[in-house]
Amino acid sequence: MVLTKKYTTSSRTFKHLSEFERGQIYALLKEGYSQAEIAKKLGRHRSTISREIKRRFIPKRESHTGSDH
Repeated sequence: MVLTKKYTTSSRTFKHLSEFERGQIYALLKEGYSQAEIAKKLGRHRSTISREIKRRFIPKRESHTGSDH
């Protein structure tokens, strides 16, 4: 059983990706599927897949504060 949280606004309902879905995204990426194909297979919007990939795969830049220049 996969549990996901649901959030509602006046016109839309949002559902978090489950860990299982995240695993599917990465497995399908490794197999060469496009983001659009993955979205279709999982029944999610393309932007959801894109955001997840950006969050997990693109390294965060270190912020430089202070005067190290």
